[in-house]
Amino acid sequence: MQYLRLERFLSIQETALLLSHSNYLLLCTAGTIALLMLLILKARLHPALAILVSAVVLAVVSGMPLNRIPGSIATGVGNLLGHVLLVLGLGAVLGNLLASSGGASAVGEKLVNSFGPRGLPWAMLLMGMLVGLPVFFEVGLVLLMPIVVSVAQRSGRSRIVTGMPTLAGLSIVHGLVPPHPAAMLAVAQYHADVGKTILLGLLVGLPAGALAGPAYAWVYSRWIGGRALLSRGFPLPEKHVGVAEGFGLASEPELLEKAHRAGLVPASLLALLLPVFLIFLGSWADWLFAPLGRFAELNAVLHFVGDPPVALLCAVLVAVALLSWICNWTRDVALRLTGESFAPIAGVLLILATAGGLSRILADSGAAQATIELAQGVHLSPLLLAWMLAATVRLAIGSATVAMAVTTGILAPLAGGMGGVSPELLVLATGSGSLFCSHVNDPGFWMIKEFFGLELSETLATWSVLETVLSVGGLLGTLLVAGVMR
Repeated sequence: MQYLRLERFLSIQETALLLSHSNYLLLCTAGTIALLMLLILKARLHPALAILVSAVVLAVVSGMPLNRIPGSIATGVGNLLGHVLLVLGLGAVLGNLLASSGGASAVGEKLVNSFGPRGLPWAMLLMGMLVGLPVFFEVGLVLLMPIVVSVAQRSGRSRIVTGMPTLAGLSIVHGLVPPHPAAMLAVAQYHADVGKTILLGLLVGLPAGALAGPAYAWVYSRWIGGRALLSRGFPLPEKHVGVAEGFGLASEPELLEKAHRAGLVPASLLALLLPVFLIFLGSWADWLFAPLGRFAELNAVLHFVGDPPVALLCAVLVAVALLSWICNWTRDVALRLTGESFAPIAGVLLILATAGGLSRILADSGAAQATIELAQGVHLSPLLLAWMLAATVRLAIGSATVAMAVTTGILAPLAGGMGGVSPELLVLATGSGSLFCSHVNDPGFWMIKEFFGLELSETLATWSVLETVLSVGGLLGTLLVAGVMR
């Protein structure tokens, strides 16, 4: 009997020690996020440096052996870049080719002209989603700003009300729809299926975009401030052309002239949609052709061309061939445009690489496991946890990409063991949270303010609210889909 009591006492002691260590790791995780925000907001370090410093500090304070820390970070960096490097690079090339040829603007103008006055907000939403797929938000905005200005003048509406559906389209694909680089980061970290994520991302993103874009633009124009903006009649911001040149893009007259070239619209649409189509084929390969039997080779081919880097490579080659022919580019011009595509993504690549290192440290130190156990102990849905973490980082730091990188770094090590939650839905929840409430610490906030000539309060009432509606709408859509799939 005495032996049993001693054994029970030791068992209680061991449990207490385990709980104490788990709580300590939770504090380490919270401290890491706080340190990251402090380094970015106060010390003004580049996010990549801040993430790397935070990863090293977490490894040390969590008790990892010092000789294991460099290898753990290197493994995380390599694993992540192995998934996203080619996608990011090829996507940048495709986006630059479409931008420099005027193809992106041509597609947007064609959509607007095809939908008519009543369908204008929906055309602007679709335009933002299509053009936003291969390029970053800022580049997409620069490309589409001349069309927004032109449509606003023709329709008699204010520019911000005209442009809100386009902003919603650009933003929703940034967070939810691969092969956009930000969404691909979460896909790679959570080991989600790209084709399923695209399908579910569109299923969730379209209603959220419609709510934040056309619907909120209508509410704003009638009840909040649209009439005051319209009566003011803003001039086109002079910084528009300067920003465009900073991105290496053509100026407004050049883009509009290129937009009328014959064959440019179908060629650009083909380049935009080809990778999505091929990725879908890869996801459906096992359903179309059995992996064993007489059609096994076709199955293998579809899986091959449906791999995101291969699909994007095909799209880039098609874009080079068609756009060079339509725009009369020489080989040297096409080579120069391809080479220029990589410089703007260097900073993003470094952020993503260091996020991979942080993710590995979180896994190897046990901090990620402690975070998930806490969520399970309070019965918090993993989808809600992902959204809350991403929204918190976005609110504090301002960058949607950093918010996704940090959140996936925390949750990715245990994404497969979260109570049967679909990794595709985890991508959508994280992406939705990363869009939450853009405000004064987000460079995109000031870009919107300057481009549309808004006051600070007007930018908060339009862009910040739009992003919040997108984020909450994306979360609700994700939870609804999760309930249906259960």
